[in-house]
Amino acid sequence: MKFLTTVTGSYPRKEMQKDTLRKSSVDDEQALEMVKWAVKEQSELGLDIITDGEGYRENMYWFYQLRTTGVDAINKKYKNFSVGGSLDNVDLSKTHGDKGFGVECAVIKSELKNLNTKLAQKWKTARLNTPEHIEVKQTITGPHLLSRFSVNERTDLYPDDKSLAFAYADILIEELEQVCNEGCNYIQFDEPVWTENVAESEWGADVLNYIIKKFPGIKFNLHICGGNAHRKRGFFGRYTEMINAFKKLNIDEIHLEHCSLHYPMLDIFKEWDFKGSLSAGVIDQRIDKTESVEEVEKFTQPLLKFFNPEKILLTSECGFGHVPIEITRAKLKKLVEAATILRKKY
Repeated sequence: MKFLTTVTGSYPRKEMQKDTLRKSSVDDEQALEMVKWAVKEQSELGLDIITDGEGYRENMYWFYQLRTTGVDAINKKYKNFSVGGSLDNVDLSKTHGDKGFGVECAVIKSELKNLNTKLAQKWKTARLNTPEHIEVKQTITGPHLLSRFSVNERTDLYPDDKSLAFAYADILIEELEQVCNEGCNYIQFDEPVWTENVAESEWGADVLNYIIKKFPGIKFNLHICGGNAHRKRGFFGRYTEMINAFKKLNIDEIHLEHCSLHYPMLDIFKEWDFKGSLSAGVIDQRIDKTESVEEVEKFTQPLLKFFNPEKILLTSECGFGHVPIEITRAKLKKLVEAATILRKKY
């Protein structure tokens, strides 16, 4: 189908948290109820591809670290991050500042093993509670981000971020095997910290390819954004600085920010002859205003220079986990409406 509509991954919790970056933990029963509610919400909005909503996560890194042997995600330590890129033409009022920011990170204490997220159960619950014509993808935080958001106190085991990322990859593979055994054939990695440290994107691609190689026949998507915690972009490395990494990737789909970038995202396809699909952010989850159909079409039209309508997916630039539910619903309704019009027009 032309111009399929999807979400990046996260959907708001039914009851909005005061701190959407450090949500409270929930038990297994609560987690599955969150999944059922989120897939019902997304399905009724008319989306073509949805996720389980990720509402059960504390956040996108602690969720995994809290459930991994060898990681202390309770007694965290502070770690600084840079903005990672040029701030030319950037409105700093919509960012975390020009010098970066600090985050409390989990601490590596021993060998990583025994990751237990129960993602397979969550994906199966999502699938069973979603109409058959709607696809359910499994989103998972990538190994590069998990490595960067760790304080490594065991350099005797993992000498650098790259070796630590491969260790995270090994435990993610075990979880994904369980998910795929339940019938999932569509996996999305989330790697926002490539834009904080573009120099690491090349080995970041190697780590992702290491995982992908284990799953022949499964469709893989990679989402790269600029962070976007609390609806503010945090990292500013440009996609055009990651060309060598992109050319390495063995993925079927790439999911990128587009509509609010301070540089033309599509420039990467002048150098990268990508044969897969593009999932493009044509609505901005950072702002409260709902985009019009005309605005969505304005951001979609340039994509047609590089991709056929059948290979263009329309979505937001990042997830909705930090966004009030009524704003989320309004934006996704408009996205679906715009896609319907675009299918008739093209």
